[in-house]
Amino acid sequence: MNIFNNNRPVFWILIFLVLINITALATYYIYMRKPANEPLPGSGMKRGIVLQQELELTPDQSIAVNRINATYQASSEPIVEAIREKKAELLDELSKDDTDSAVLIQLTNDIVIEQKKLQLANIKQFLDLKKVCTPEQTLKLSQIYAGLYGFEQKGKGNGQGKGNGKGYRHRYGQQKPK
Repeated sequence: MNIFNNNRPVFWILIFLVLINITALATYYIYMRKPANEPLPGSGMKRGIVLQQELELTPDQSIAVNRINATYQASSEPIVEAIREKKAELLDELSKDDTDSAVLIQLTNDIVIEQKKLQLANIKQFLDLKKVCTPEQTLKLSQIYAGLYGFEQKGKGNGQGKGNGKGYRHRYGQQKPK
């Protein structure tokens, strides 16, 4: 009993810390986890809504855009699935003890062909959307696609320039070494 009397504050501090950890874990699992059936950020329904909001589409344009997106999704879904299957086959071949490089090359070529088909479907979708849009909306559409491809377009800053500067600040970068 003497041990508990001497270490009573340490015992209660440990109990308090355990309760805080349990509370933090419970909070994480209740509030922070997303349900598994929630659509992904780039999924079809959200993409159409984003385009409608960003491009400020009229009701007629929205109908045409939804039709174009549905056509794109129907044509691209089998391609995306084929790419997934080929990549799975590639990983299976890589994990074998006796990996056949000819099979790897063939699978890689198959993936490239499918990715080319997907890129062509993306281009067709963009061109179809472009036909529906006004010139101002087409510029916004180009910016959206640039973001999807991971590129920011030059010249979109707040200044008067065209965004092609050398990145010198205060002209110190232009000084020649002595």
